[in-house]
Amino acid sequence: MSQLQTETIRNQRALKQREALFRRFGYDSAASLKFILAQALPLPGHVLEIGTGKGRFLAAMAKHAERITTLDVDADQQRAAKLHVSRTRVGRQIRFIAHDAEHLPWADASFDTVASMNTFHHLERPMRVFQEMLRVLKPGGKFVLCDFSPRGFQIFDRIHRFEGGTHPRLKNGLADFAHHMRHLGWKTKRSKGCNQELLVATAPSAQRKKIQK
Repeated sequence: MSQLQTETIRNQRALKQREALFRRFGYDSAASLKFILAQALPLPGHVLEIGTGKGRFLAAMAKHAERITTLDVDADQQRAAKLHVSRTRVGRQIRFIAHDAEHLPWADASFDTVASMNTFHHLERPMRVFQEMLRVLKPGGKFVLCDFSPRGFQIFDRIHRFEGGTHPRLKNGLADFAHHMRHLGWKTKRSKGCNQELLVATAPSAQRKKIQK
């Protein structure tokens, strides 16, 4: 067995152990992903994911998206995500970028869809990252933002206390982001389920965006 195969198996075992711990406390990763995709699909065109993490959401999206670029500031996380995605046999359409999400390295209107799952509560300046996501989305493009619901945050508070740590929270959930989008003329839809809160929005036309500037 090669070193890569050994590392992939070890990574998959660690993910399964982590997910088993989540289920003990009441969070089902598979059910959460299923709920999010049911609300978010389709994911048209070139998708930008903010926050690769361990690659769970990435692997789920890759079954439905033509092309994905995923960004995370943590190269080690992306390494784990690559190992996870390699088992799904969809890695050929994914590009991994290690970079700060507050300063995205792309021009305005570069992506057809932008998405992020369970990342924003980790960010020091989530509104800055949010603005960058809007900037790189094409007119008429799709925006998908997901984080834990209040009950989901309660579950992860308990998990992290059990492990001797603390877990950050996202102030006001996704309400501030939805309000900002509606003010700019975006079509928005919020939903909750499976310990997740989800915001799906469609960017206004180029003409409407120009008026708002």
